[in-house]
Amino acid sequence: MGRRALVTGGAVRVGRAISLALGEAGYDVAIHFASSAAAASEVEAAIREVGGRAATLEANLTQPGEAEGLVARAIARLGGLDLLVNNAGIFPHARPEEVSVADWDRVFALNARAPFFCCRAAASLMSAGGSIVNIADSGVDEAWPGYAVYLASKAALVSLTRSLARAWAPRIRVNAVAPGPVLLPESYGVEERGNAAERTALRRVGSATDVAAAVLYLDGAEFVTGEVMYVDGGARLV
Repeated sequence: MGRRALVTGGAVRVGRAISLALGEAGYDVAIHFASSAAAASEVEAAIREVGGRAATLEANLTQPGEAEGLVARAIARLGGLDLLVNNAGIFPHARPEEVSVADWDRVFALNARAPFFCCRAAASLMSAGGSIVNIADSGVDEAWPGYAVYLASKAALVSLTRSLARAWAPRIRVNAVAPGPVLLPESYGVEERGNAAERTALRRVGSATDVAAAVLYLDGAEFVTGEVMYVDGGARLV
């Protein structure tokens, strides 16, 4: 395909699946990581094994200026950029009364501010146009008291997706994927996993590859912009 992609948080969990799926589909992939250097190298090697081209890039996206620098370095390594996937994020548990100002700022810095500045940098440097896919969360339509700040940051990302899609059309398409139960916490036991499956219309838990497939679809869907694709097994219907 000859397309070039940057995946933030592309070394582990959902980001890993996205990076690998893009590599297998023929994309050149820049794999961003903050602390998972070994995992990023493994993803890079896996992409090279299938004949793809990949590079790993370290950046602390909570720091001002790092987002713009990451995009510039990815373009330098890949020779351009056609797709940006904003996947990096944190998912801290804290009830509202426990959240400090520092907690709030840390979550929003990575989950909302960094994607915005990555988007802006990418849009300004995608000379031939391009596509952006933000990874949100199906929980933005729900109420999770223990994750209020996290969901607020993802709701901000959904809003940014729509606003930026309108601002940069027709040259840049901006969409989002909102995963539901695809990667459950490792602490979940059999009963908790079963309950998660029962809360979906399809009566099962999804996988990270389901999210990756949605990313690939949205990048190729040239008449789709400003949309949020829910990958939740129909949980919103139950």
